[in-house]
Amino acid sequence: MPGRSKARTARDNALWSEGRIAASVADLARRFGSERACEEYMISLKYPEGFACERCGCAVYKKVGGRREYRCTGCNAQFSATVGTVLEGTKLPLTKWFRAAWMLATDTRGASAQAVARECGVSDTTGMSMLRRLRTAMGFSMALCRVGGEWVEADGAHVACGNDGSRARRPGLGRTDAPVLVAVSDSRCVVRAASDSNGGSMAEFASAHISRRSEVRCDDHGANGALLGGWDVVARASAADGDSEASLPAVHHVISNFKAWLAGTFHGVSVARLQEYADEFSWRYCHRRGDALADLLYELVRWPHVPLSEIRSCRVAMPPHEPPREPGAKHNRKLLEVWRRRLSRDDPGRLVATLSRELEAAGLEPVPYDYAA
Repeated sequence: MPGRSKARTARDNALWSEGRIAASVADLARRFGSERACEEYMISLKYPEGFACERCGCAVYKKVGGRREYRCTGCNAQFSATVGTVLEGTKLPLTKWFRAAWMLATDTRGASAQAVARECGVSDTTGMSMLRRLRTAMGFSMALCRVGGEWVEADGAHVACGNDGSRARRPGLGRTDAPVLVAVSDSRCVVRAASDSNGGSMAEFASAHISRRSEVRCDDHGANGALLGGWDVVARASAADGDSEASLPAVHHVISNFKAWLAGTFHGVSVARLQEYADEFSWRYCHRRGDALADLLYELVRWPHVPLSEIRSCRVAMPPHEPPREPGAKHNRKLLEVWRRRLSRDDPGRLVATLSRELEAAGLEPVPYDYAA
């Protein structure tokens, strides 16, 4: 029997490794154990159809000395594996970034700043900065996520947070209940922090994240009445009777897991940072059935660089659309300025129509990105 158990374990490991870039720490060290291997993988994500110089179209390049830069052999134009990505300007080795991304994407409990600092050999402050930058990429993706399918369960909840920049470890002075809005389908979920739990916030949340082709299941709370104008709403429970948990199992299961995850892994969060953790929780839920590490590394290349000062001050702007760029093309700086000028993390529910008018006025053509099933 012991031999049979070992054979089953080997078979399961082989199935787990199939189609995943790194299913274990050994796989991660074997494939991305060097800086050059990490850079080559980042370049392959930036140029999915193969490298082509933006100036001459040459497909051959070579590394420039010991720096993180490469040079086209045709016209000597230089490019970098990290410029135009979330990791632009970082001085840390990419091997440490890949290790932190692996921890954040694969550990079911999540990754704390101290755990990342311990595994990557950096200070606690650097570990927190790494996690915030990774969560920023997740937040960009979740700002565009639209929950859809045959049915969608929607509800609101309150999360205990610290209102003075600290974490609320227990009830008492400095604690506040922050409202969050949640939408769940059979494969996706979105958790967004809200300023309040009234009908206006629910309508904005639904406009941005719930497909109009889905049947929305909710309770008869007054805020959910705002959904009657544009969605097929089915009130399956009464909020006053307290039977919504039995009638809406999926959304309440996600809410309870979210609260337990915040309390168990991070021992409470502040109101200012609540959306960061909500983005991480939602992103990991949406990518739990695939190769989460490959998806997270793609998010790092897909989204633009954000200054660390904006990340620390919670002023990161959420993009209304997918960046309109071809593989390898530079980011449209004018479009990014429009994003940062019109959006803020405190107002995630801006309607896309308003932003489209602003982009058209600036002479830009936005490309929408729909996650609807």
